[in-house]
Amino acid sequence: MARPSDALTLDTPAQERLAADLLGWGAPRPQADRGLAGALREQLETGLATLGEELEAAAARERRGRLLVTKTRLDRQVCDGLQLDAKPFEHTRASVRGILAHAMIERDWDLDRQRDPATVVAEVWHDEASRRPGDPASLSAWMNAQPAPEAAALQAELAELVAGFREVWPALPPALVQRRAEEPVAVSLCEGRIQLFGRPDLILDSRRRDDRARALVVDLKTGRPRPEHDRHELRFYALLVTLAEGAPPFRWATYYVTEGRHEPEDLRPETLELTARRVVDTVGQLVRLSALTDGGARPADEAALRLRGGGWCFTCQREDSCKVAAQARAERALSHPDAML
Repeated sequence: MARPSDALTLDTPAQERLAADLLGWGAPRPQADRGLAGALREQLETGLATLGEELEAAAARERRGRLLVTKTRLDRQVCDGLQLDAKPFEHTRASVRGILAHAMIERDWDLDRQRDPATVVAEVWHDEASRRPGDPASLSAWMNAQPAPEAAALQAELAELVAGFREVWPALPPALVQRRAEEPVAVSLCEGRIQLFGRPDLILDSRRRDDRARALVVDLKTGRPRPEHDRHELRFYALLVTLAEGAPPFRWATYYVTEGRHEPEDLRPETLELTARRVVDTVGQLVRLSALTDGGARPADEAALRLRGGGWCFTCQREDSCKVAAQARAERALSHPDAML
């Protein structure tokens, strides 16, 4: 007789759907092309080599002598102004809700769901609020500054998210599945001058080792869905895992916690190749901007910047003074008048 830890128990119809549609439980895995990771690395190295000495100079200007490529820098590729002058991160209710939801879901998993969601939330809240209370820019400071009614309302909302996650996600048997949460993944390129770095929210690995692709990469989202943006972030994680582990995941997916819904993509080498090209393009932008600014904060020639307006302008410090951003707002007002009311 199998022990409980050796079997997947499905307690709700939602868990049955997720096990079939996302986890692919019981379905055959695709053959893992063991040459794919090497081919992607070669594609990256070849593309980056075309940047020549300018890449070496740009990397030398960085603090550790290497250019760091993250999902954030990839997101900012759309506009030189955004890449240079993005607004500094500030904690908001939405961002804190997302950070805490991730931590609470992970804690609930670690505890094998033996405590009610409200207790899990209270424990994580206490831990996070106590971590760095003296730092005014910290998550702890934000949490401690909330009036009691607002803090209680957020905790109640988080308890609902944890309960909803339990409803949809089955407990994963550790004898069969290795779960890795927010584990750092780093890949060095060009003799260390480039480092790709990310922390996928969740990597689920089969304990079975064979010639099949068996990893599942999941990005958890608690905010408003941004399909194209979310896909790009997730594909970067899939590329990182492929390069770091020498084999691709069989699937990667964005899971929208609030909605209890997932958007999966199955393994396609072409998708990873497109993402590798996006990495090369972003590094090219960073190298070009490094030369324009000579490692400083402002470009020597503002006219040389490639500016583009769009939905990202609100995250840029240039928004109020940028003519391109103003033009984008005006065009949006004409094409989507209801959204401007």
